[in-house]
Amino acid sequence: MTDSDRDPPNGRPILAERTYDETTPASIAAVYAIATALDTDPIECSTELGFTLYDHVDPEALDALVTHNQREGTVTIELSLEEYLLRVTDTGRVRVLGAADPSPESDR
Repeated sequence: MTDSDRDPPNGRPILAERTYDETTPASIAAVYAIATALDTDPIECSTELGFTLYDHVDPEALDALVTHNQREGTVTIELSLEEYLLRVTDTGRVRVLGAADPSPESDR
């Protein structure tokens, strides 16, 4: 288990989690995770939420960055989407994290 697979930082709750693989690109898993977290249809995300994944990152570039190849080390991509955090790792996991807990206990 890598550090990026452990509990989210700063007390951010996991709102949705999806996996990706050879048949489902990371960018598609990210769209579905965002839609699930925000309780909307993936097709209607841009209308209902006012933004798309493409507004924040090139989906093809995201897919290429986390696709397994001959590199050493690990890759974790984090994007701020409004008050949410989208985290995509090269382990096949996509998570949408909620807003950080503002309470002092979250700093421990």
